[in-house]
Amino acid sequence: MLNVLDMVQCGGLPQMDSIIPGTVHLVVTLIKIAVPILLVIFGMLDLGKAIMSNDEKEMKGAQGKFIKRILYAILIFFVIAIVQWIIALVDETDNKVSGCFNCFVNGDCTAANVEE
Repeated sequence: MLNVLDMVQCGGLPQMDSIIPGTVHLVVTLIKIAVPILLVIFGMLDLGKAIMSNDEKEMKGAQGKFIKRILYAILIFFVIAIVQWIIALVDETDNKVSGCFNCFVNGDCTAANVEE
């Protein structure tokens, strides 16, 4: 019997080491967490610089930039969930694509999710 922790097969793709889905899962997790935090930190730094300069025009520009960065951070955080929801809607019949997506993005590589 194939040990799914050692090998992963997604929707007809050739078998691959479990390192590939694990690495993709790690990268996606880092993007979901680190990018929004960095965007908020950089926005706060821009806003702090504008406040220290006491220039009204620069403060308004930094405020707008900060709000945009917060919106981008929220969008980046939720984009994976939105894509997963769309895949689940499209792939209602056989769940091969959503199972593979769960394996790579969520790290859930159980046999029910990835085997054909």
